Amino acid sequence: MIKSSRWYWRWGVLALVMVLAAGLMTFVLWPREKTPPQLASAATKSLRAWRGVTYAGTTVDGNGAIIGFRLTVARDGTAYGTLSRDSGAYAELAVSPKRTLLRGNSQWWFEHEPGSAEALANTWVADPPQGAIGLAELSRMTPTALADALSGKDTDGPSGQPSGQPSGWRQSGATSVNGRPAKVLTDGTLRIVVSASPPYQPLSVGLPASAGSQGAATPEPAPGASDARTAAFRSGPQDSAARSAGHVQSAGHVTAAAGEPAPAPALSSAVSEPDKAQVQSTTENVRRVDASNEQAEPLSQRVAAQTDVAVQLSTSFCSTPSCPATVNVTNQGTAPASGTVIVTVAGQTPLNSPVSVPPGGNRTLTTAARNVAPPGQTIQVNWSAVFYEAGVMGDDPALVKRLMGRGFKLNEPLGDQRANDSKGKPVLQLLDAMTADIGPRTSPEVRKSRLSNVGKTVANLKQRGAFEPFYDLAVNTDNLRVSGESGIAELEAKTAQLSVSDRRALQHASDLARAENTVVWGNTYKPEGSTDGYKADLQNLTGKQTIQLKAVSGGTEAVVSDFAAAINELSGTGVVPPGFDKVAWIDIDPNAPTILAGSDRQALAKELKKLKLDKYCNGAGGPAFDTAVFTTYPPGPDGAPQRTNSVFTCNELLSSAVDHSKYIQDEMVWKANNDPVWYSANYIIDGRRRSTKTTENGVALPELAKDNENHWISKNKLPSAPGAKLSPKQSFGPGSVGDGKRSDLLNKIADHRKTSVDLTNAERKFQKHGTAANGRAHDKALKHYRKELGVTPNNSSIPERLGESAARYHVIPEKFPGARWIPLPKTPNGADMFDQLYRLKDGTLLIVEAKAPSSDPGWRQGKGRYKNKMVQQMTREYVETIIEAMKERATKSPRDGELAHDLEKALDQGKLRYVLVKAKDGGSSYAGATLQECVL
Repeated sequence: MIKSSRWYWRWGVLALVMVLAAGLMTFVLWPREKTPPQLASAATKSLRAWRGVTYAGTTVDGNGAIIGFRLTVARDGTAYGTLSRDSGAYAELAVSPKRTLLRGNSQWWFEHEPGSAEALANTWVADPPQGAIGLAELSRMTPTALADALSGKDTDGPSGQPSGQPSGWRQSGATSVNGRPAKVLTDGTLRIVVSASPPYQPLSVGLPASAGSQGAATPEPAPGASDARTAAFRSGPQDSAARSAGHVQSAGHVTAAAGEPAPAPALSSAVSEPDKAQVQSTTENVRRVDASNEQAEPLSQRVAAQTDVAVQLSTSFCSTPSCPATVNVTNQGTAPASGTVIVTVAGQTPLNSPVSVPPGGNRTLTTAARNVAPPGQTIQVNWSAVFYEAGVMGDDPALVKRLMGRGFKLNEPLGDQRANDSKGKPVLQLLDAMTADIGPRTSPEVRKSRLSNVGKTVANLKQRGAFEPFYDLAVNTDNLRVSGESGIAELEAKTAQLSVSDRRALQHASDLARAENTVVWGNTYKPEGSTDGYKADLQNLTGKQTIQLKAVSGGTEAVVSDFAAAINELSGTGVVPPGFDKVAWIDIDPNAPTILAGSDRQALAKELKKLKLDKYCNGAGGPAFDTAVFTTYPPGPDGAPQRTNSVFTCNELLSSAVDHSKYIQDEMVWKANNDPVWYSANYIIDGRRRSTKTTENGVALPELAKDNENHWISKNKLPSAPGAKLSPKQSFGPGSVGDGKRSDLLNKIADHRKTSVDLTNAERKFQKHGTAANGRAHDKALKHYRKELGVTPNNSSIPERLGESAARYHVIPEKFPGARWIPLPKTPNGADMFDQLYRLKDGTLLIVEAKAPSSDPGWRQGKGRYKNKMVQQMTREYVETIIEAMKERATKSPRDGELAHDLEKALDQGKLRYVLVKAKDGGSSYAGATLQECVL
């Protein structure tokens, strides 16, 4: 027995030795996982060997605008790529060893030189100022310079200190780039995403602003146990400067001191090494551009500066049939002045004469106008004269005359400054839109005040780089509500002290307006018939929302502070009108020094709970807010930061649920109503999904329908009544149109619809991929749209008009000879009303649902006995719903009540018919339509 025990003991020792040996071999052959400093070191070492860097990222320019960029920078600093803004603005950038060239479209120059945007559009400008590029110095973007910045050898960081501390790197999260697992590292100032396995490559970087930035960023403290992704770090150009001085709320516009260079913006970007062909293509593109544009001039020489000309008009009391006037034109500049002298008075243009004046010279012209005073009466008339330069003011003399007639002195500076006072066509169009109601009956006092405030407002917008969104809001959409002369004065005051938060709110107002929402920005909202006024960052009158928006460029503490400030403001008096939802919107810069800036929705939800923001859900009498929106920039599939709006309610912030799918679907419905950029990317006009396979945060896009307030809701929110049952299609070809005039009209409307669709598709493609080719295609579509439709807003009403015209001018006269058109009362956005109504020869009423080629019968929430169901167009349930809506309006609109009575009577007596007319898609030509009928 003893012998046997010794035998087992020996085998046990041998087994233990073998296990220890295997463990030692495993330790030797399987190295320890690299620490964050080792990963950062390996990544920067790899970066130094790269032949160049391809960037795809975002930055914030000195005016607070978000700029996307995609470019390749070679080792020698040669660079070529594109810059873009969501509005459709884009520019090409070519950098050679000797100079920089920039070519932007007119939208791009709206921010920097709106008065010269048309003249600068699509031409190369040499060595533009850094502010016009909006990107960090390209010398900091070569492989070696980028590696130096990440390794701490670059001393061009904030306050001149090394911008990276290798020993301070820590992991703040995990992600994947192009399907490759990666780790997010930060040292509190910089950020780098590194592949998690060999070879260790940098996949995404974040650089802070250069020395001299307004308000140095405070490094983010260690986040502790958190799996949220981290964004790049920067200090904001304006708002954080005020915050560092102790202000909680957003600051006004801050500019660099005279003579100081503008600080270089930070950047947050995916990075990759270009292959040899890409580097060669970049070098060849730059050489081509450089060689073919040797004569390109600097921006200062290219700006279409208005000639320094003074115009004096002399008139006197006139009692004769012809009233004389003298015009003296003096050239106070150093260059020859050539243009046209235009004189207007009492609807007449007595002088429209070309003139050239040498430097220091003057010309005197005389003219006379017909005396329009009634016999025996004396009237006051306004004479006006201008030196009109088509190359500066644009090719619309009628616009110039209209502004002259209102009293604008177009040869004098806008506001109080002469600098950058070029009055290009866009500037004149904005002046026109803001004074459209000024007429002969306007009092001299009101006229003087309006012209002064409007001129100052436009000058402020130009100076502060906010002309583009305001022009879009006031000219392209006409959906800005202004409360009389006091509102105009408020706009002047607001634009004089424009903060980054104000500019972001203005951009969102512009987005909402393009989606047919009426908004109030920059002035007090005064409801019709009420003496109360409500002042907020933004009021969406269509969506019934009050929005307090804060742009945040600081750390997490700044996010919490600004959120608290927004909540506090929403709780104040004179802010939220009755029945409006309270929205606190926190717009975080992509490079803000906070872990929240690069967080996706899931990570953001976790962080918000850690920050205990749910405490604001317990305000006096209920939650202090209805919706909280956080704008962040999580990395997309390719690592490039993607602008994302995450929407939270108190129900979610207070919930302990792990599954957030219901909240995510509610968020998508909210964005369908309140985030037009998101809606356009995911849905077509009538609420149908562009793809049934699209998901967001793991949840499929919901099917949409309209509720009784004309808002989008999930179609599955309520049970559905039976759907439409239609007769077979009856086709009507274009050859059966009654006469040539109608045929020409239908062809023109079809062409307008094609023009609108082309522009919409070009905008969507450019927003998704901001390449130079997509930018040029967008410009081409926009130019054609402007030629055909002018400043008509590009919205759903243009395609819808084709279906409506096909019914009225073709199908109904052809199918129902003698049918009599019955005008219908107008409703907001055409909601709660049929498209068309006719009375046939036998007295039967005919309802027409008219559709564009890409539209189908939609769903909405019912009314009356169907209020708890979804009903579809082309059904009896839908007819009863619209009749019920007309009855509800009867007290304010008696005509609605009369028609509702007639329709209900006809329905009961079987004397009501309901047809669907759908136009065919013939591109730029009318291709006919189809007709179907439902049985009521």
